[in-house]
Amino acid sequence: MWPFPKRTQTTVSSPTPTESQAFHGVRVRLHDLIQARHHIRVLGVHGKTRTHALLAGGERSPFKGRGIDFEESRRYQPGDDVRLMDWRVTARTNEPHLKVFREERERPVYMVVDDRHAMHFGTKVAFKSVVAAQAAALLGWASHARGDRVGAIVFGESDHVELRPKGGRMGILQLLNILAHRPSDMASRNPPSDVSAASFRLALNRILKAARPGSLIFLLSDFREWDEPARTAFLRLGTHHEVVAMFIYDQVEQTAPPPGSYPITDGQAHGLLKTHSSQVVQAYAQAFHARYEEVRRLCRSRGMGFVPLATHEDIPSQLTKGLQELGNRRSANHSGITGAA
Repeated sequence: MWPFPKRTQTTVSSPTPTESQAFHGVRVRLHDLIQARHHIRVLGVHGKTRTHALLAGGERSPFKGRGIDFEESRRYQPGDDVRLMDWRVTARTNEPHLKVFREERERPVYMVVDDRHAMHFGTKVAFKSVVAAQAAALLGWASHARGDRVGAIVFGESDHVELRPKGGRMGILQLLNILAHRPSDMASRNPPSDVSAASFRLALNRILKAARPGSLIFLLSDFREWDEPARTAFLRLGTHHEVVAMFIYDQVEQTAPPPGSYPITDGQAHGLLKTHSSQVVQAYAQAFHARYEEVRRLCRSRGMGFVPLATHEDIPSQLTKGLQELGNRRSANHSGITGAA
């Protein structure tokens, strides 16, 4: 069931290194993004039978929203539609609860892709920006195969591109075209941190306004340079939408390189990273861990998905593992709630 295939499905082996070469590099190419459609079987998506109804959808959605089949009751959250109040559960628990229904129709799927300056970095296999584009392409093709409409917001420090959800091949191809034809000078700029944070905040606020309640949103970013208003907007997304945060990172961000002196630059200033000291190595690792755990904790607080993506590992395999684990966790949580009731 897209996008969280069950482990009981027929296993499809991940691409060999030769097949995965299209996912590697420092520059996003349209040809690579188009070729990503051949990898959707790894995610457990096998396409659907074509019908005259182009937006018919292939199966019941694993996500909950407004629909026709009652799914469960959950606690009311500010901003929820009071017309869906479950008065019986509210009276029994003395806490406001809302009815949640299972959707049976196609839904908008948004790719929110971070293309800021910090994303144009990588030490092995691929830049973070390339991983974000390739993952968005793979998820977009899988959504297209299930009959969903695909939209996007792609943002950098100097511009934001918003694509309204479209069905059919036009929906996915408009996304791929934007990802492959970003301004070529983006990686050479070094914007101030407050400009970068403002750009992230603007993108989150724009998706809040553009996406209808119950949309599926994939947010692909390294989650650097974001301020408190951006965090607030991020949490609001989890209240009204199904959100999966794709945390993209490079191996050298996670763990300091072996002891030595390494020239580093941000495109303008230059310096040396000295990793001879154990204190430096420990502080280096702690800084990454703090950012990683902050995003993971925020996702858990709103029931949002959290999937890490490393630049040096196979993208389809990482997506498959992360989405399966998320699906299994949600199934377990739902079973626990049902059993308790």
